[in-house]
Amino acid sequence: MEKRYSNFYGLIFNCPVESELHTCAFYQIRLLPSKERIAFFNAMTEKEKKERIEKHQSCISHREVETLLHKIALK
Repeated sequence: MEKRYSNFYGLIFNCPVESELHTCAFYQIRLLPSKERIAFFNAMTEKEKKERIEKHQSCISHREVETLLHKIALK
C-alpha cells in the first residue's frame, strides 16, 4: 500500500524557509498553476515523492545549520 504523502502538499505551494532556491526539489512544480501542482504531485510515483521529500529534508537541515551559524557569527 502506498504511503500517505498529504503532509507534504504544502511543499508544492511554498518553501518553509521563505526564500526558495532554484535547486529546490519542488521548484519546477511551484511554477505550475495551483490545480496542476496537485495533479502533478498525485501522479508522481511513491519513489519520486520519496526522493523529492528526502532532498527537501536535506536542504532544510543544511539551511537551518547555515542560519544558526550566521546568527552565532553576528553575536
